[in-house]
Amino acid sequence: MRIAFIGPKWNQLVNSYPSLGLGYLAAVAEQEGHECAIFDMGLRPDTPVEEDMKAVIDFKPDLVAFTSMTTSYYSVEKAAQIVKETLGVPTIIGGPHATSLPEVTLENPYIDFLIYGEGELTWRAFLQALAAGEHRWHKIQGLWFKDEDGTVVNGGNSPMVPNLDDLPFPARHLFDLEAYPLYAPNGERMITMLSSRGCPYACSFCFKGIVGRTYRQRSPENIVAEIKEVMEKYGTRNFYFIDDLFTIDVRRLEKILDKFIEERLDIRWRCLARVDRVNPRLLEKMYKAGCRQIHYGIESGNPEVLKRTAKHINLDQVRKAVEWTEQVGIASKGYFILGLPGDTEETIMETIEFAASLPLTEAMFSIATPFPGTKLWEELIAKRPELKYNADFTQAYYYNSYTSEIAPFMNVSEVPDHELSKYAILARQRFLEAKAHRMYRKAFGPTLGEVFWRLSRNEAVRAVGRGLMHLGLFRKFRYYKTRGEAELWS
Repeated sequence: MRIAFIGPKWNQLVNSYPSLGLGYLAAVAEQEGHECAIFDMGLRPDTPVEEDMKAVIDFKPDLVAFTSMTTSYYSVEKAAQIVKETLGVPTIIGGPHATSLPEVTLENPYIDFLIYGEGELTWRAFLQALAAGEHRWHKIQGLWFKDEDGTVVNGGNSPMVPNLDDLPFPARHLFDLEAYPLYAPNGERMITMLSSRGCPYACSFCFKGIVGRTYRQRSPENIVAEIKEVMEKYGTRNFYFIDDLFTIDVRRLEKILDKFIEERLDIRWRCLARVDRVNPRLLEKMYKAGCRQIHYGIESGNPEVLKRTAKHINLDQVRKAVEWTEQVGIASKGYFILGLPGDTEETIMETIEFAASLPLTEAMFSIATPFPGTKLWEELIAKRPELKYNADFTQAYYYNSYTSEIAPFMNVSEVPDHELSKYAILARQRFLEAKAHRMYRKAFGPTLGEVFWRLSRNEAVRAVGRGLMHLGLFRKFRYYKTRGEAELWS
């Protein structure tokens, strides 16, 4: 059987890296003996869906599988219609949108089946039943479908994979890896990996419907085996562990780090972490094992707003974690959310100034967005029960380019929409200004650095300074300014 996997198109955004979810499902399908192809429409956000689907039609699949976030579901609707009208083959969907809104999704006449939750076990059972001609869909846990009269049949939750080492490695060979704009700071190709699934925390803005809150982990041996395969096949030593919480189990992390060091992998990697799950000794060991950047979810600089996110961290933990990280030579990136419930213009400014005060290498400021399946959404629905999914969700992206204002989608704060958009841009400007200030002090020392910094704020002096910089009189500062993270990844 020929199976086409389709990654959806985002509104105005290019996919930064391949969908590991599709990669895992394709690997399972190949184990079952099927011929697979992955088509990622998200690589060309400005191209009409009709044009993207030409390659899918030419592949002549017997089954088409979709994944989708709520924000990208609009492109799935168009693609599924083309599949049905042109090929007439079965269609199936999984992912966050399908899991958070299963009944709504199956109302679409062009979608036949839906996998609710983590997909691999249900997907394998579905393929085996389809290949054997035994269409007893009621017996497959986690498979939703429409009965002959159009009634949606609830298949319940998909079973979760108990041992992640049993999964095949993602079918990366089906992606055009060179097309994704994911690079290490030194310009080399970077590859994503998952070492665990699940997160026991319940942050208000986060969706847990796919992998759940049960924390499951791969063995260090299995992780190293995948790293070695990627290094051999794709010639890269740069990895991004996109686990929700790479550092949650410190004892398990220690074993992984020991394995990296023991195997002398000579890799460079970054990961996501909580500020309350690191310490100086662990960070030193992470650096020794190749870690060069950690992304921390900080969210807010106001204690009360932060408390309402149910993240269960405090500002003192943030300060210590970021300082420890920078001290051992690991770059740190902070994620902040503006416009959370309880946010006012005053609390947003607290967040902006808090971000500026931290020795972060990078900071990202997004706008709070209540996606279906999150606590933010549940709180909003409780206040506005008339809200339902509609085409407007295509505008519900929270990433900020900082080059133009983005309109908040279903604003849950106490700040007007137009003001919230302005704060998102101001936050970036203020952070970069504070970062430059730190660079001056680091390059020239506290006293002289402060003098040069104050002079640099004068436009006339700035013009002269650019000339002197060009002549090489400020080589030391230029070194600190341009070095960035590239040197860390050498």
